[in-house]
Formats: sequence, structure tokens, C-alpha cells
Amino acid sequence: MSRYVPVGIPVGIGFICAYMEKHDIRCRVLDEEVETITADRVREALAGMPKPHVIGIGCLTAHVARAYQIAHMIKAEIPDTIITVGGIHPTALPDEPLDQGVIDYVVRGEGEEIMLQLYRALHGDDESHDIRGVSFRKDGINCHNPDAPLFPDLDQIPAFPYHLFENPKYDMGFLTTSRGCPYRCSFCSQRMMTGTTYRFKSNDAIVDELETLVERYGQREIIFYDDNFCIKARRVIDLCDKIIERGLHTKVELAVQTRADNLVLQGGDEVVKRMSEAGFTHASLGMETGVQRLMDLTLKDETIDIHIEAVALCRRHGLGVSLGMIYGLPTETSQDRKDGFKIIEDLKIKSTKFNNLIPYPGTPLYTDLVNSGRLNIQKDWSNFNSTLALTRSVFDKTPLPYVPETASEWELKRDIIYYNLRAYLSFRTVMSLLNHTRSMGWVALPKRWYLNPAEIVEMAIVGSQVLINVLWAALPFRLTEPVMNWLNPELKKRPRIKAYKPDEHKSSDWDKAATREKTKMLKSAREEYTQTGAISLKAGQKFDAGQSPEHTVGGAQS
Repeated sequence: MSRYVPVGIPVGIGFICAYMEKHDIRCRVLDEEVETITADRVREALAGMPKPHVIGIGCLTAHVARAYQIAHMIKAEIPDTIITVGGIHPTALPDEPLDQGVIDYVVRGEGEEIMLQLYRALHGDDESHDIRGVSFRKDGINCHNPDAPLFPDLDQIPAFPYHLFENPKYDMGFLTTSRGCPYRCSFCSQRMMTGTTYRFKSNDAIVDELETLVERYGQREIIFYDDNFCIKARRVIDLCDKIIERGLHTKVELAVQTRADNLVLQGGDEVVKRMSEAGFTHASLGMETGVQRLMDLTLKDETIDIHIEAVALCRRHGLGVSLGMIYGLPTETSQDRKDGFKIIEDLKIKSTKFNNLIPYPGTPLYTDLVNSGRLNIQKDWSNFNSTLALTRSVFDKTPLPYVPETASEWELKRDIIYYNLRAYLSFRTVMSLLNHTRSMGWVALPKRWYLNPAEIVEMAIVGSQVLINVLWAALPFRLTEPVMNWLNPELKKRPRIKAYKPDEHKSSDWDKAATREKTKMLKSAREEYTQTGAISLKAGQKFDAGQSPEHTVGGAQS
């Protein structure tokens, strides 16, 4: 099924390359999403590059085992290379890659400036072991330097180097305009990399990059990959004005990822209307659950009602909406999952993804659950895949990384398969897929796929797996559960533990009441801004309305 998921460009590596090229350091990129990395391909890529050769490997948790395999292969075949790894997983667990014995440095956090300093030190006389944000092994001991500061000015990073990724397999329709998120969702791992400080590029630089994608690369659908696009309303309005001034709004359809409360309370009709006029046609909201109790538990500090209001707001101005859902949250029951899908049905959402929960290393959720007895971490982390339940056969023995005490392994997998298929087998969704409509969707077929025999065969294979999954998931649970337990005794219901509760340092009386009071408070703040041009949430404290009130009232956890 992954064949029909657009291949995303490795954004983090791309920005590091852009920054290195700005300082006259040549870069070449190999990506296993589009080719198999072999020793010969590495030698070919290193040909003509200055020594010592420095290789940077970026990896996510689900692919970390392959990253380590590549590192071992390179050290064995080209022993004089210097190997670094970076990304969310090495940042969270820097000892793990160092213990492989073949990795020289771990780059923690945002990598642009760290990699530049490290490269210069390795090619000069500077001491590489003094660089902040670097971990290394010395005399058999793992050493971790203090964290590096966040990159202060995103305009100092050049435009994304699309020229390094001109492989036709890539989906080049993306753009990143900001970094950071001030919110504290307990399952989110991204803030380890980008921090809680919200930083953004200048709108002129953003529109220049957008124009390159449209005019040079012919992109007609572009997704803004920001963690949270609508935090600053004034920035969004000004960006829309510049898009219209360049005439790009008639040439491209734009989509964003954002929070529902930002869209409603800091955006409102004025912002969403202007977005629609500027060519924005779609918004993706991370609702995660349709049960307020579970939303509170994940520390999202949002409400179900604000998501319903955000959907209505988008539709008033012609924007389509997709919702991201996470199934398998602590204390979640099958009825909770059913209630969540009911909201999706009632809202008539055309595009929804139901992923299984992944307690990624470095998140508060992982910290809470790692000693619970309910995490099932495979040796190579290969089961830390948010689409595991959906993309594998129902008879696959790979365990989900986490199953709440209120569900069995098969019960959770079955619900994820069942509700995804109910969402995606609607007439509107199937027609969008066949018409190659990608905007914020999960899958897309190649254009003119019906003229390619190989594509038809591949679709038949995928279709047969989907059909088996559909039929098995549609059978009564009381019939399939005993069969699944017999086939996979190791995946039986995990032992019960005491009811999940976030650690006290992330929970307080304010937390319990936050989602009930937040909407009132922010609406009041917005009304005050409308009248005075400033917001005051505490006596004597004033700030620009473009700033999120979360900076004042919210916590600082991911």
C-alpha cells in the first residue's frame, strides 16, 4: 500500500544541505525512499568530495534499524568516513546510536548550525568535541555536550534546495514557513527538534519559494508543512496578500496543517476568508479523538466543540477539511472509538486518517508509559509505525507498540481497520482517489494508472489484502477474537495496570479545568483585541494579538 503514498522529501536533511551550500560546502543526498543505499552508491556519491568524508544519516524511530545497518555497512566498506546521525530518535536517545560502535557523532536538535560547525572542525583545527548539541564517544564513555540554541532567524537558512531532490518519485508539493509550537500535547515528539518558541520566515521569502515551486517545478497542489500554520493571524493575512499580489492564487491550490482553536479564535472569518481568496482550499486539523475525556488526558487544551466550529468556519469559506485521529489512547474503549467515528460521520468529513498511537521516545507519553508493562518495543523499533494496524495484513504478527488496558491487541487493530475502511470506502473518497486528488489526502494513484499493466497488477494485490482485511474486520468481534488469540498467543490482552494518569508535573487543577475555560478566555481576549488592538490576560501584561495567548496561559510540554 505504501506504493500509493506520495514519497515525501527528507525535509530536515534538505535544510541542512541548503545551509551547508550557503557556506560553499557541497552536499549530495541518498534516500532509501527512492533507491537502495549500497556501498557502491555511497562511494559514487563521495567521489570528488573533500576528505575526511562526513556522512550524515537522518532517521525516524520506525527506520532506525535500517539507519544503523547502513552505518555498519559504510564503516566496514569505507572505514575512513566520519558518520553522524541526527533526527528525532537520536535526539531523544543519543546513547543508542553511539553504542552501535560505528557512529562517530550524534547531532541533537536542529542540525543546520551544528553540522556546519562540526564539518568545519573536522576539516580544520577546531575541537569537534566542544560543539554544543553534539554527542560522541570518548575513551569508551558516551559524552553529551549541552544542547545547542534554536536557530534564531529562519531567513538565514536559504530556500529549500529542491534541485537536490528532482527525482520523479518525490512529491515536491510542500513548503515549510515556520518552526516551533507553544502547545504541550503529550504524544508529540516534534518539539524536541523545533522547541516551543514559534519562529517563521519572512513572507517575502515564503512567496519567492512558492513561486519557484509553481513556475519552475509546475506544482499545482502545495501543502504547508508547518506544525501549526495559523498561530499568528497578522502573518497569515499578510502572506495571503502577497500571494495574491504575485498572481499565484490562480495557479495553485494550497493546504495547511493547523489547530482548530487557532483557526477559530485567532483566525476567525477574516483570516479564513482571506486564505480562501489566496488559493487555500484545504485545512488539516489534528483532532486526535472525539472524546473530551481523552482530549484532556493528552493535554491538547482544546475541546471537541472548537473542532466542530472550525469545520463550519472552513466550509463557510469554501475550504475542505480533513481530520487526523489517534486510536489506542490510554483508557480508551471501543465505545470511545465508535463515538469518535460518529462525530466524523456527523460532520461529513471526506478525508480522515485513523492511526494507532505511538508513544515516541522523548515525549511525556513515553515517559509515563515506559515502565507500565504495556509498551511492546521490538528490538529494532520497527513496530513504532503509526499506520501499522492499517497497512499490514490482519494476520501479521507484529505487535502494536502500545495497547491500552481497556482493549486487546486484535480489538484495537480491528477498530482501526474498520473505521479507516468505512471512512475511505465512501463514494466521494473513492472518486477523489481515482481522480488523483491529493490535497491533504493520505493516498493518491499515479496519473493514467489504468494504462499501466504493472500498476493494475499492483492494485489487484493491494486490493486483495484490503478485501481480506475488510471481510475479517467486518465479522462479529466475538467470533474473530478467539481465532486471533489462537493464531497469535503472544498478542493476547496485556496485563492490566492501574488507570493511566499523566505524571504530576504535567497535571494540575488548572489542567483539569483548562479545556472547559479556555474557549471562554480566548474568545474574551479576541473580543478585547477587536476593540483595543491588544490582549491582556493578566494585569499589566499586554501583547500583540498575533502572539498566541498560549504563551501566557499554556504549559510548555509537547
